Amino acid sequence: MRYRILGALRAVDGQGRPCLLDRRQSRILAVLLLSPDRMVSRDHLVDAVWNDSPPATAVRQLQNCVSQLRHRLAGDQGEHPIVAEPTGYHIRLETGQLDAQVFEASVAVATDQAAVGRVADAASGLRDALALWRGPALAGIKGRVIEAGSSRLDEQRLAVLETCLELELGQGRQNEIIGELLHLVAANPLRERMVGLLMLALHASGRRSEALRAYDRLRHHLGEELGLDPGTTLQELHAGILRNAAPASPAAVPRRTAPRQLPASVRHFVGREPILRELDTLAEDAAAQGGALAVLHGTGGIGKTALAVHWAHRAATAFPDGQLFVNLRGFDPHRQPLPAATALRSLLGALGVTAEQIPADVEERASLYRSLLAERRMLIVLDNARATDQIRPLLPGGGGCMVVATSRNELTSLVAVEGARPFTLDLFSVEEAQQLLTGRLGAERLTTDPLAVSDLIACCARLPLALAIMAARAAAHPTFPLSTFSGELTDTRRRLDAVDGGDQFTQMRSVLSWSYQRLSAPVAQMFRLLGLHGGTDITVAAAAHLAGRPALHTRHVLTDLARSHLVTEHTMGRYAMHDLLSAYAGELAATHESEAGRQRAIRRLLTYYLYAAASADVLVTPHRRRTPLPEPVSPLDELPCFGGHLEALSWLETERNNLTAVVRLAHDTGEYATGWRLANLLWGLFHLGKYWDDWIATHRVGLACAQACEDTSAEFTMHSSLGTAHRELGRFAEARQCHHAALRISRRTADRRGEAQALNGLGAVYGDMRQSRLARHFLRRSLQIRREIGDRWGEAITVCNLGEEDLADGDLAAARHHFTVALTIRRDIGDRWGEAMTLSCLGQAFVAGKQYDEALTHLSDALTMHREMNDLAMQASDLHHLGRIEHELGHGERGEQHLREAWAIYQRLGMEPPA
Repeated sequence: MRYRILGALRAVDGQGRPCLLDRRQSRILAVLLLSPDRMVSRDHLVDAVWNDSPPATAVRQLQNCVSQLRHRLAGDQGEHPIVAEPTGYHIRLETGQLDAQVFEASVAVATDQAAVGRVADAASGLRDALALWRGPALAGIKGRVIEAGSSRLDEQRLAVLETCLELELGQGRQNEIIGELLHLVAANPLRERMVGLLMLALHASGRRSEALRAYDRLRHHLGEELGLDPGTTLQELHAGILRNAAPASPAAVPRRTAPRQLPASVRHFVGREPILRELDTLAEDAAAQGGALAVLHGTGGIGKTALAVHWAHRAATAFPDGQLFVNLRGFDPHRQPLPAATALRSLLGALGVTAEQIPADVEERASLYRSLLAERRMLIVLDNARATDQIRPLLPGGGGCMVVATSRNELTSLVAVEGARPFTLDLFSVEEAQQLLTGRLGAERLTTDPLAVSDLIACCARLPLALAIMAARAAAHPTFPLSTFSGELTDTRRRLDAVDGGDQFTQMRSVLSWSYQRLSAPVAQMFRLLGLHGGTDITVAAAAHLAGRPALHTRHVLTDLARSHLVTEHTMGRYAMHDLLSAYAGELAATHESEAGRQRAIRRLLTYYLYAAASADVLVTPHRRRTPLPEPVSPLDELPCFGGHLEALSWLETERNNLTAVVRLAHDTGEYATGWRLANLLWGLFHLGKYWDDWIATHRVGLACAQACEDTSAEFTMHSSLGTAHRELGRFAEARQCHHAALRISRRTADRRGEAQALNGLGAVYGDMRQSRLARHFLRRSLQIRREIGDRWGEAITVCNLGEEDLADGDLAAARHHFTVALTIRRDIGDRWGEAMTLSCLGQAFVAGKQYDEALTHLSDALTMHREMNDLAMQASDLHHLGRIEHELGHGERGEQHLREAWAIYQRLGMEPPA
């Protein structure tokens, strides 16, 4: 099948027989042939078929039309050229199948011939190429989408025809071409190059007065329609003819050269595939929708310019009238942002307007700029904008142009008013970061030290510029192991020193400073203070306490930082910054905030987290021994309010990384009394979630805090909690050591409740070690004290532990007795967490006695309660035992379902299921 679009649309088979198509099929085929071997989106095709009024069933009808078209175009073997893709279609073509491609190839050959002096061959080749045209491109097919593509082809034809005529004029064939030129100028009175060729041909033929009249007609048309004078080159030609000294060569004829201003593309460009695809689709739609505007925004070093330039190069052929590039200097370290008036002067110059013709008024410049772009299909890249007022005057008024703007700010107004398509550039994924390093250092070097590669990626925060800088440094020293460079980044205080490529554009600290320097004073201070936080993200309430400002003010400030991409609002009301930004903010805080000011900010932040965590903990573990909190250093506003256990636990889960970080922050800044209290308040979260690493790490820091402030009660609390964590991990030696340390402190301070707690902890450890005699010894001593002092919550814990010893020893009656006593106490005092635990233990005792009905009842009740309080480990235990019971009762499918659920929870918690 051969396709003709240089004239009316035709599809002809190998025998020259035309393929008959209906209106919709013709439109679909025309759009596909305008973008041969490139995907055309379904939305673009729908616009082409129905213009602005697609029916509700447009997509389904489009699919039907494409199916019919495939059938019409199928070859003898049933093969068809239209290929479906996830979001559209493309047509596969072989060499010579499409006349437009034959035309372009023939022009390329003729251009090469002219370049080496084979003028006659070149002119003949261009005439042969032009002979492929049978009329206007896609003649007879109307509609915004298709007319935009056909206009582009028609413009190419005129440009080639001008080149051909110029070559023929250079051969002295002016008499042969004057008639053709007169006809062409009449049809295209504003084409300066064509008028210049006519003037030269007429003058060379001795028709000087006619040549001058041709110039006068052009000047009149330009003045009336555009308010312009002819270009300098044509004015000089006119002056030469007046003096009867015009050159016979066509070198004086002004050419409409398409500007190609794009900077060089980045080598080894990686990632951003979803955005690249969306930009491709936007470019396809630009012609049909009267233009398109994309805004690429993100933090410094994220790769906005690299992406814009890379995509612009790959999309350049879709914009045959050229590509313009302007650096708007929005975040330039040394120069002020480029005013729109200056940018317009540069753009108009690139479009061929002389300095004398450029209006003084910025509005008049913008109007002329829009007029010149109205009939062109161009790509304009506006790089490094600071504000929308730099961009708005540079936007085309219509036509098929596309603008890609980049900025560190969000430029939300362009989205709201001009309908810009925003693209937020995020940090690279680990895979994309690895691809960048591989492209610059080679796969072999990376495979020699994968751990160093992982450290490089993590310490560079997956920021493209930081990765590129470190890759460049490593490439400059090919014999150095990669661990040399990753090692430089491990010290967070000196990390920014390592990410330094040697100039202001590849020095991470300098690049980040360009955004910081544009901030107002309150916003800049908030940015600095965020560097003190140390957590993974921060809420408005926490930031308000850090800054000592009202929450509403803080929200506005954080919004400004987010618009500048110095923080990211990754979840509603939660703001984060990557590690390099955090390190930079911390440096600024150390430089610009006084030591006393930093300490006050940290104390306010710690106090907020302390009181918020205490509010949550009292709902998660209501019967635990409470520790008095110090008086707040400042008024506490915006503390979270919780409706119950689950809301409190959810808040603790969400804030877990921040809470563990501020425990360390409290220690490092000497706020020891707050540090150990914070660690203690996280016990319920760690116990329920089985976050053993965090549990042990924070409580070791908490112990150091307790020792630093010489608080023996705090030391006891930390030792006791660490003992429980070690026991749950099966580290019995460490667990015994911690509980013995707690026991010594409690006896030294005459803390009988603490003594009972330590004895119970030791009993639980020996119980897990299957040393029943020692376990009972410690548990009975604990129980005695707890009953003497009236500690009913503690009594229930110890009685339940004794029941577990009975169960392990096979004394089922004693186990059920102890569990029943514990259950009664826990129900009396309203301890639902303990009640659920005891129901589970009772159920296991009934399982052991093969009393399955009672076991099902108790375990089902326990499971319901454990689900209510989100105790995952106990849910898994209940499900495991319920699964075994169902199997025993012959309910295999139900039993397997319970066991699968249990196994999934154990996997999530990193725990081994019971045998």
